Amino acid sequence: MASDVVVVGAGIAGLALASLLAPNRRVLVLERGEQPGREASGQSAGLVRRLAEDPVDRALAVRTAAWLAELDADEPASIAIGAVIGLARDPTTLDDAAAHLRARGIAVEKVDRPERVAPVLAEAPLSAAWFLPDERVARVDALLARWRREVDANGGWIRCGTGVERIAVTGGRATGVVTEGGERIAADQIVVATGAWSAVLAARAGLERPLFPIRRTLVRTGRHAFARPTHPWVWVDDVGLYARPDEGGWLVSGCDERIEFPAESPGSRLPAARAELDRVAAKVARWLPALANVRPEHGWSGLRTFAPDRRPLLGADGAIDGLWWIAGLGGAGVSGGFAAAEVVAAWMDGRTIDTLRHAALVAPSRPHLARWPIRPDGDSANAVLTDGRFPAFPGEHARPVA
Repeated sequence: MASDVVVVGAGIAGLALASLLAPNRRVLVLERGEQPGREASGQSAGLVRRLAEDPVDRALAVRTAAWLAELDADEPASIAIGAVIGLARDPTTLDDAAAHLRARGIAVEKVDRPERVAPVLAEAPLSAAWFLPDERVARVDALLARWRREVDANGGWIRCGTGVERIAVTGGRATGVVTEGGERIAADQIVVATGAWSAVLAARAGLERPLFPIRRTLVRTGRHAFARPTHPWVWVDDVGLYARPDEGGWLVSGCDERIEFPAESPGSRLPAARAELDRVAAKVARWLPALANVRPEHGWSGLRTFAPDRRPLLGADGAIDGLWWIAGLGGAGVSGGFAAAEVVAAWMDGRTIDTLRHAALVAPSRPHLARWPIRPDGDSANAVLTDGRFPAFPGEHARPVA
């Protein structure tokens, strides 16, 4: 079978890109799992966050949010419930980001009494807070279904249960992929969109692309009076804690981080241990006192994939012709996934795009720091440095050091 483009990975980013390419190319999407979006895409809280310190994250989220708003009239794939994003320590950390959003015409209001718009923040010890009335929660399943339909309608293919063993390279050019079953699939262009498995796939092509999977936990609480469907989601940024209303309770993450390279097979979701539920409960009690008496009922963890500088790998590989990347979106796959796909699709067509004008910021071959911080408990004050090494074998963990 020959295709113009093979997209490896059917999460948010891979499917969105395939839907954009399919009208003009023969596109084949290969997914190791039994259905699209079951890894990081299907394990997220669905938050679309535009008030982000990093300008790349912010640019991608602004475009994604605008696209979601355009969809709502005909085919709702998100709901605008607003958000309050706060800081516990330095109150100026997000000032530049807020000013940039205001300059773009986005409603951002600094609030002295955030509990007036988000009662769950009553007595929260914040040094600063911003209210964004139009922030969204995406319906990930609806987005995945939409992109699947668009791929199918334009003659593309999505093959689930098909893992890719390696990228075929001839004379410095990607010429196709070889599946885990030994099938050779020829293509003019290969796109790596495999999330936590991306760096291993690169290594088998002789490339070092330092993408580190980080395990993070989500917890669902019992019912609570404030958890109305229209209550804004909230995020205490520097502490690393967010919560959004969900089924009468709260979906909460302490933004914990632990490097963990996945097994070869799909299925990275794990149930949260009791100790992790207790850790989240303690963090909630400290920073969201209004929820101090609401106990976590259950939770799960999944993998978010980051480069050392926490910016995605987007665009042409730079070392192997015909190899493209849309990976390393970290915890912002929902916020920036569509925009990232739109950017890569434009670059594959040889077009510039206003969303990201400086490709070097996200170039897959850009240099990276040898050591970089992760936040084991989600709190930036407790960050530790990794040694930055990509493991020699899948499953070997990078070692945090003081």
